[in-house]
Amino acid sequence: MNTLQLAAIIGGVSSVLAYNAESLGFAPLGSRLLFVGVFFAAMLLGLLWEPLGLDDTFKGPPKENNFKPRQLYPEVDGRDKGTPDNWVGRHPSLVRLTGRHPFNCEPPLKDLMDAGFITPSNQIDMHAFQTCQHLQYFRLGWVYLHVQGLCYMRVCCLTFCVTAPLHFVRNHGKVPKINWNDHKITVTGLVNKPCTFTMDELVAMPSHELPITFPCAGNRRKEENMVKKGLGFSWGPAAHATSVWKGVRLSTVLKHCGIKTPAEGAKFVCFRGPKKELPKGADGSYGTSIAYNRAMEKQWDVLIAYEQNGKPLAPDHGFPVRMLIPGFIGGRMVKWLSHIEVTSHESKNHFHYYDNRVLPSHVTADIANEEDWWHNPDFIINDINVQSAIRSPEHKEIVLDDGGKYTVKGYGYCGGGKKIIRCEVSLDIGVTWKPCKITRHEREWYKKNSRTDYENFDSRGKHWCWVFWQIDLEKKDLCAAPEIRCRAWDQDHNTQPLHIAWNVMGMLNNSSYRLVIHETKDSKDNKGVWFEHPTLPGPQPGGWMVPEADVRKQAIYASLGGIDPRNVPERKFSTSEITSANEEGKGVLLAIDGVVFDASSVLSEVPPNGFEVTVGGTSWGQDFAGLKDADAKKLLAKFQGGKLKCLGVYSA
Repeated sequence: MNTLQLAAIIGGVSSVLAYNAESLGFAPLGSRLLFVGVFFAAMLLGLLWEPLGLDDTFKGPPKENNFKPRQLYPEVDGRDKGTPDNWVGRHPSLVRLTGRHPFNCEPPLKDLMDAGFITPSNQIDMHAFQTCQHLQYFRLGWVYLHVQGLCYMRVCCLTFCVTAPLHFVRNHGKVPKINWNDHKITVTGLVNKPCTFTMDELVAMPSHELPITFPCAGNRRKEENMVKKGLGFSWGPAAHATSVWKGVRLSTVLKHCGIKTPAEGAKFVCFRGPKKELPKGADGSYGTSIAYNRAMEKQWDVLIAYEQNGKPLAPDHGFPVRMLIPGFIGGRMVKWLSHIEVTSHESKNHFHYYDNRVLPSHVTADIANEEDWWHNPDFIINDINVQSAIRSPEHKEIVLDDGGKYTVKGYGYCGGGKKIIRCEVSLDIGVTWKPCKITRHEREWYKKNSRTDYENFDSRGKHWCWVFWQIDLEKKDLCAAPEIRCRAWDQDHNTQPLHIAWNVMGMLNNSSYRLVIHETKDSKDNKGVWFEHPTLPGPQPGGWMVPEADVRKQAIYASLGGIDPRNVPERKFSTSEITSANEEGKGVLLAIDGVVFDASSVLSEVPPNGFEVTVGGTSWGQDFAGLKDADAKKLLAKFQGGKLKCLGVYSA
């Protein structure tokens, strides 16, 4: 019998007694309160027994390790059904960037920063969730075993056990199903003793654990794609995450295998994932390499990682084991690690050359192929560059010019173990800059966790984690500005350029992050402004960088004025319903960004351009297509504040 079953039985008995207290001769109120108390105590027992280290009471003899992947969510998303990943639990709130498959996603930037220094990655406490399943199985409930009570209890348990996942995911193909006990890592090449390690053998070696910010080289790529479409899909500004990673130092494993010296020809360490994982390349694996010194010098903290935030890896994050190279781009941190080879040359893997490169701006995909720019070693990306972005104001957030101050917030990070020394904002298109307050959590993590390397944290000169920054600005200054932008500086005084340096792969875009500011008014005619971010991640419409040709005819619908999607009525409108309502004079119904509004308060008739439009980034100076001047002015005054009546959602 395990703890969950014990808790379920105790809770089940107490719940039944509570329900039948009066018929069994107990005092109705007091006994019910007692039994309900026992019920919740049993549930708490099931949740805390293992974390408190008391679970051995119910365990048999020690067993071999049999780690299982940490599922990010207890259920398979409907969009993954019918794909090779129909066994991987994923939270539906993540912004999908490449459709159903392969899975690539990022969280909303607001959620990522609000979660704090360490990004939630073990999104579900399966111990707690299984307790909830047992509670439901034994028909325990707060509402006396009624079906409604069971559903309510399940919802409460899920709310308690599940945190929305916030770690971005980059998959090139399907997620391989790998068993901990079957998986092995081979080490070959320029070593004196080639070895094969099981996962248990790897875990038995000396471990190292530390917080690391894990960035994607494509972070903010959508901005580059708005300048000119490149080869990659459209990441927003949240393609990075920070976790506490645990594993064995790569140098420890290589020393165990008797790695040869550079004088003996050992110049690079290559690694790859499973063969036949992907359709491209000679063996269908994803692989890359790093330089000998980066792999072997202890100060670089390169890990073969098997835990993330204290738990086994999730399938999407490389279970059972992956490479972790602090300061590097995510594309070098191979998931599902299977093979390590010490060589005299860089990896020959397909993805080492045809991915993660910054080519000159004039080089298109055709030129790169014709002139073989891919194999030029000068353009490889390893360490991430200095980066920052603005979390608040949010896209379409409204701030009134009513006195006081507004707190602008954002993040910054860089690679190479370098320290972010300055974060700044500008309200005058980059002419002058205001310094921000920087909050650093990395040193505090070492101190809080009583790490032995706390004292020499700064002396090592390595800073692997992001920082938060903020600044309080006068609202009157913010409302008078045409824009707000930010930039960060690293310890070598590298900073972010004002403009995008386009490249065909859309990599390393670190231009100063810029929000355009537009005037607006509220329902009481109070003046204020609303903020427009450059883009929204993936296929989401919106942002001032949307090409002008795509939005000129739709400029009438420049902004939804801050409509909160959570407040949109659930009623669905089809095309025929909208058309019929307009023809019958029941209003002026418009479908804007998939939301149906009644615009009869500002429009006398349906605009000639049709009722379904996609809103992009526009400015106040654009024309209102198809409308009389009087109607355009009325729309300008009222629609910008989001005052059109919201009726429901559009369903074609």
